[in-house]
Amino acid sequence: MAGGLLEYSGLVTKTRAMHGGLLSQQTLAGLAECEKVEEILGFLREYGSYAPIFQSHEEIAHRAQVEAVIGDSLYSDYGKLYRFAGSAQRQGLEIIFMRYEVNVLKKCMEHIGRRIREKNLDYLNLFFGQHADFDVAAVTEAMDMAGFLAGLSGSRYEAPLRRMVENPAMSQTDYVIQMDVFYYKTAWKYKDRLKDARMREIYTQLLGTEIDWQNIMWIYRSKRFYDRRPEEIAADMIPVSYRLKKQELAALLESGTTEAFVEVLGRTSYFRGKDALAAVGDEVTFARMIEKTYRLLCRKYPMSLAPVLKYLYDKENEIDKLTTILEGVRYRIPAPEIRELVLAT
Repeated sequence: MAGGLLEYSGLVTKTRAMHGGLLSQQTLAGLAECEKVEEILGFLREYGSYAPIFQSHEEIAHRAQVEAVIGDSLYSDYGKLYRFAGSAQRQGLEIIFMRYEVNVLKKCMEHIGRRIREKNLDYLNLFFGQHADFDVAAVTEAMDMAGFLAGLSGSRYEAPLRRMVENPAMSQTDYVIQMDVFYYKTAWKYKDRLKDARMREIYTQLLGTEIDWQNIMWIYRSKRFYDRRPEEIAADMIPVSYRLKKQELAALLESGTTEAFVEVLGRTSYFRGKDALAAVGDEVTFARMIEKTYRLLCRKYPMSLAPVLKYLYDKENEIDKLTTILEGVRYRIPAPEIRELVLAT
């Protein structure tokens, strides 16, 4: 414990200070009452971590740019924490940055698929460009997959994406799914190379829970909305299981009705036993299960990377909520409906 206190006290203290700058539920509810997007932007231009980002981008003109600048505050905060961290802590943070890279790449592929050149990826801050495992300028400016792959030359993403592109059966939706699968497979292997045993345990619980629930929700959505066969669903699942047993996954895949699916899920360790994260009958979503996992890890390991990861998770959620509010105000959705969307979790 003493070692953890000495090693993490500075980083955790900085994280707590940054956490205090996140928008409160009351503030988010107030922003939902705004009548014009300009009112929200005026607030953000003066508020905490968003102010410096907006001040360096005075030319913001349309929706995509606004969303990109708000999103860039996440990468800016990550950069602050990364620069403050020690070498072992930076090794752990690399897993989160890999997810940010994958998200950017998915957005680039979406733009190429839609044959558009939106400028909303031009706001990635200097830290992201210096730290990324690929040529950020090349991939964000690419108008076709050939230019996109050229920007990935020599990166860990080149080989898997080249295989996807060369497969004529792959669609844009397939690219997104397989990029997520690639991230989780790579991150699951990478966490075993972490030198800090406590950090490995944190990532094992966090990534393991995410993977299990990504697979659970994928099976559920595939059955309910797309009527896909079990073998088709399994082909797009993350080939890792944590607390879910192989026979439980098989039973979920083979369940014929929503009721049968819920019954099988209710018998898993996520709902049964001393380490259950929910009770049968609870309103359960992916976000709620991950939120509970973060809270448990922060209580168990207060002087560790867990509070840092929790801050980045909360910041990402805040950006999602701000984006929802901006869209709601832009399209004149009634304020009570916007509040319900952003304050539900």
